[in-house]
Amino acid sequence: MNRYILFTVLLLLAIGLNAQQKLSLTDCREMALKQNETVKISQLQSEKAKAEKAALKTKYLPSLSASATGVYLNNDIKMDLYLPTMVPDLSTGELVPNLMIHPVTGDQIIGADGNPVFNMYAWLPLEISLKGAYMAGLSLEQPLYTGGKIMAGNKMASIGVKMAAENEALQNMNALYEADQSYWIYVSVKEKVKLANTYASLLDTLFATVQYAYETGMVTQNEVLKVQVKQNEVKLQLQRAQSGLELTRMALCRVTGLDFNTAIEATDSAIVINNSPFSNSVNPDVTNRPEYGLMEKQVEMAGQNIKLAKADFLPMAGVKVGYSYIGGIEFGPDTYNSGNVNVMASVKIPIFHWGEGIQKTKSAIKDQEIKQLELEKNSRLMQLEIEQARLNFTDAQVRVYLADESLIAARENLKESNDNYELGMETLPNLLEAQAQWQQANSETIDAKTDYKLKETAYLKAIGELK
Repeated sequence: MNRYILFTVLLLLAIGLNAQQKLSLTDCREMALKQNETVKISQLQSEKAKAEKAALKTKYLPSLSASATGVYLNNDIKMDLYLPTMVPDLSTGELVPNLMIHPVTGDQIIGADGNPVFNMYAWLPLEISLKGAYMAGLSLEQPLYTGGKIMAGNKMASIGVKMAAENEALQNMNALYEADQSYWIYVSVKEKVKLANTYASLLDTLFATVQYAYETGMVTQNEVLKVQVKQNEVKLQLQRAQSGLELTRMALCRVTGLDFNTAIEATDSAIVINNSPFSNSVNPDVTNRPEYGLMEKQVEMAGQNIKLAKADFLPMAGVKVGYSYIGGIEFGPDTYNSGNVNVMASVKIPIFHWGEGIQKTKSAIKDQEIKQLELEKNSRLMQLEIEQARLNFTDAQVRVYLADESLIAARENLKESNDNYELGMETLPNLLEAQAQWQQANSETIDAKTDYKLKETAYLKAIGELK
């Protein structure tokens, strides 16, 4: 029966957890970059900026377009036209108006409407049918001068590509920072669980020794109860550590994109502190940070906005060449069709707009000045951030050194207490205190080394070297 129970428990555990995933810090970083939504968005923004730059380049080139229009009128256009007639001039042979002349004075006779009166008028009945008229054409347009607007737009597109690249680098750094944080905290809690298990084993060994001494009448029951109280404290610590390990495992799964049920084995399970070169050899420079690059490009973008504001109030010139064909228009029994080539040149010169151009240009200049001041302000803030990160990193190094020193002393103290207790020269409370100090020193060492790793990552991010 017990075999069946054991098999059932193992089967449930196998169903509840996915296969174990070995994960190094490098693996964690790579997976975080691949699955981070913000990083993906920044990559798409880079592609978008490149596409916009390519699109704006076409503004330099001529554009070809085609057009077609069809007309259908249900009713024909009918009207009668009365047109003046012409007669040949006998002296020149040219046609002249057939005007009515006064027989006595020889002057032209003027009608009541104030117009000359003709001897004869021609009657022209006009009927136009638009039941199948159409017009089609091609046109080629080429801007010659736009006040620098096309050039400024292309420069802005180039700056936009660089800004997108800086933003992508920034989001990559943020993703790496989050990955490092999640990984080292998980490793830290895992080390705390190991420590709690080791501490519990020490107390179990001590409990067996004290229990045997109590059974042989060498100590009182009070000694046994003291060890039991400490065992219960450690059990609670172990339970909390295991709960924390589960939460940090799930947080690491979220960052790396793994399923929340994935069991993780961190290959960098022991937090090893190496001599870091960053605090000494690297010369921090805020210009290495993508945030600085973004703000710098914003200043450049504002400069191009000034040119755009001016361009709206400068002369513009262009040329257009086209071909149009008209057909399907019926004049009585005849059909009208005609094709024509046309060439047009246009020039637009702004003359007076009540100072609108001056004010818009002034506004754009002020916006650039604002962006420049923001750059200078944030440069100082970033410099302070770098200095704070450097000091925190230095403090973390000192904390690791002191924690190691305390751990060495706690180990020696525990060894002395164990030896003296076996010889009957040490009390049980003192031994329990030595064990507690050893456990606390180990815990502080884990915290110090974890803090060192986190501060190192923060320092690299502050100087723009977290890549």
